[in-house]
Order: sequence, then structure tokens, then C-alpha cells
Amino acid sequence: MLLLTDGSEKSPLLGFCLNVISQHDENWPPNEQTLARDFVKWLGFNSFITRDDMKKLCHAKGVTLTFAPLAQDIHGLNCSFQDKKEIVITEHDLAPFSDTHTLFHEFRELLEHVFVELGHSTFDPEHSPEVQAEQFAALCRMEAAAREVPYLMDMAQKIEKKWARYLAYGFFFFCGAAYIFSCIYMRQLEEIGSEAYR
Repeated sequence: MLLLTDGSEKSPLLGFCLNVISQHDENWPPNEQTLARDFVKWLGFNSFITRDDMKKLCHAKGVTLTFAPLAQDIHGLNCSFQDKKEIVITEHDLAPFSDTHTLFHEFRELLEHVFVELGHSTFDPEHSPEVQAEQFAALCRMEAAAREVPYLMDMAQKIEKKWARYLAYGFFFFCGAAYIFSCIYMRQLEEIGSEAYR
């Protein structure tokens, strides 16, 4: 049982990490997919979200989110001081969904900072933290999209004309495949966008 003075009342991120530790302590660390699933559910994230909604969502979780000009090769950064946490994302949209991808990447680094403070590091020493944060970002985006599939399928199923219903299924399948591709290859897509922006 956690004491009310563990600090989680001031830091929702700390509360999330403490909950993850209590759920997975016997089999530590949890894999990235499990962590991504738990995080997306906790964050209450959906795949199609505006920058203003992203800011509100982060604010509700005790993290300040800003969009600002950053150096060409920097997509985002995060900082943590005492109970204040901030994520900064480049104001230039380098590829579709790059904002959300970068948001999850930076959140993963913030999470690790909290886990380390709690004596429960989750990063694999054999892999670069950047690689793991990228994997987490892709898995979070896939998890968020998967949570919306039943709603989309239900919408398509309600279409009366058979040809239109199959067309909707095909459209959702095509968009889903493109979305998964963007999850996996986001950094490469951002590099192309960055070169085009120059």
C-alpha cells in the first residue's frame, strides 16, 4: 500500500510509474509493449488529436507541452526539475503524426527518469535509450490506433449499401497500413521532411 505522501498527488507521472512498479515488480522490467499499452490507457490518448488537445492532455498529467523552433536535427526534448516536467516539440510538422510520435518519445525518456529515481530502471543496457524511446513511441501510436478500430469497424458495418460498406473496409485497411508504416518508419519520414524543409 502506497502512502499518501509518496509525492504522486503532485506528480501524476510519478503515480503512473509507482503503479507500473506495483503491477510488474515480480517480473521487472515490463516489456515496451506492455508499458506502451498501460501508458496510452493512462494518458487517455487517441490517434487524431490537435496540438491544443495535446497541450491540455499533457497539462492534465502534470507536463507542460510547448511547440518551438528547434535545431534542424532535434525533433523534441524534455526536461525535469523537481516536480516540474516539460516537453518541447519542434514547431515544424516534419511528417504526418510526427508531433504525436515525438511526444511519446519524449514521454518515454521522462518515464525512465522517474523509474531511475525510484530504483527501477527499465532501459535495456544493450540498447540505446534513443532506440527504446523510438520503439515505445511506435508501440504507443499503434496501441492508440488499435483502441479505435472497433469504433471504425462498427461505423463501417452500419453502412447499408454492401459496395459502400466494402469500400469503407478497404479504405480503413489502406489507412491502417499507411499508419502502421508511419509508426515504424517515422524517423526516416521525418528526415525526408526535414530535407524538404531546408
